[in-house]
Amino acid sequence: MNLDDQVGKTISDFCGNHFNDAAQNHCAHFVSHVLGVDAGYDCKLHMGGGSPGASLRVHELFAACPTVGKFDAAPNARCLVFVTRKEYVDVGRHSMRNHPQKHVGILDNGAVYHYSNTGDVVIKQSPQEFLERFDRVYAGQQALFYGTLPGDAQAPTAVTPAAADTRPVLATRAQQVGGKTQWLATIDRGAEYLVGTAAKYGTRKGLSKSTGTKRYAPADHADRIGAEVADLLGIIALGESNLTFDCINSYDRAAFTFGFFQLAAHTPNDNLILLFRKLVADHAGFRKQFPELAVKDGRLWRTLPGGALFNLERPVPRFDGADEHNLKDFMAWLNPDPAKVDDVELDRAARMVWLANNDDAFNAIQVDVARHITMSKLREYYDRKLELDGVNGLVCAAICDILHQGRGTFRAMKPIVHGNASVADKCKALSRIGEADYPQRCKTLRLALQRAKDGALAKSVFERASGVFRPAAGWDA
Repeated sequence: MNLDDQVGKTISDFCGNHFNDAAQNHCAHFVSHVLGVDAGYDCKLHMGGGSPGASLRVHELFAACPTVGKFDAAPNARCLVFVTRKEYVDVGRHSMRNHPQKHVGILDNGAVYHYSNTGDVVIKQSPQEFLERFDRVYAGQQALFYGTLPGDAQAPTAVTPAAADTRPVLATRAQQVGGKTQWLATIDRGAEYLVGTAAKYGTRKGLSKSTGTKRYAPADHADRIGAEVADLLGIIALGESNLTFDCINSYDRAAFTFGFFQLAAHTPNDNLILLFRKLVADHAGFRKQFPELAVKDGRLWRTLPGGALFNLERPVPRFDGADEHNLKDFMAWLNPDPAKVDDVELDRAARMVWLANNDDAFNAIQVDVARHITMSKLREYYDRKLELDGVNGLVCAAICDILHQGRGTFRAMKPIVHGNASVADKCKALSRIGEADYPQRCKTLRLALQRAKDGALAKSVFERASGVFRPAAGWDA
């Protein structure tokens, strides 16, 4: 087992006993599966499973190490590295206090491989980063300790040297503007550009970005996707991104949301994963920025350092028990640490923003994917729920905007859609749905509908038989 190959995986990839509750601490669990250590209480006993067990408790793993000590005396060899409050360890007695604030990883070739319980994924850090990470979240003064591998440990294979990085060279720096941190970048020593500004939502921290360097204009895409659909996407995009192709949000539970249509990373077979599949398949500039990505059997995979492919599209139940599955591996590849802006998140964001502001073909694919998502849902789902055959295009646009953001229900919309009011009044009524919680978004929808009232979409109706918009009766095309 090559340790670099484990980065980005979740505990489900290691535990045959199915102890994969994301609310639990899996640091010792991960380490023990990788090394084959079964000391003390293990996952087999915990789950009543039939697969080999692995230790679950950090202090029991510490006790199983033949030799322990302060980290600055660690041997020049692979070993375990522990972090906890310094007074919780008695090296002379070979003991560690059983306190919740303790963590363990594998030290190999100068790097610590450990399980991020926040991100629910294996990550790799330097020893200093490892210590600083837990200094921020644990009480008191933390310290690092080493432990030589337990006698029954199966040593993983040596780290394979990384292949030469052929991607365009990215350099980043931070600056303070108006009391907020901004990150800037250059690609291949070109012009410096803004990647994003620090943003926070609850305990999550990430990037916010929307400069409008490149903006969606329906007229630019009307000939290719149809004027009605171009108008429809413009109405939704005004509220999502203010029409900016480089819009980014990496500070909420979706982990990473990008583009003029704000496609989110967490949804299986929808939104951002569809854009990435299309970009890998059809856009050479994107593949140059992200050569580690591949599409196989219609799914997105990541090429690991050893050459193996790792599926980024495994749907995993949400950790809080909600009836929803998320693409946790894809989310972690984009943004492994939701508590801060780390180098991985900055790399992904900087390359995507650069493409959005320098490559019209990249943005055309954004538009194509947004068209596919919106029209597929309109034909296959919204029409089935709301009976939209013959309904005016602007009314359909209002419905799509509400459902794209998720601020209204079919039950609330149906009587409005099929009432006797004028198109203008139906649009006004629909734009008030969700107003208590999203007043600005509702105001933006009204503005977008007003801007589009003389366009092709306003003069069309949805036709169920063809699945497209057709000129309304009486309109001379």
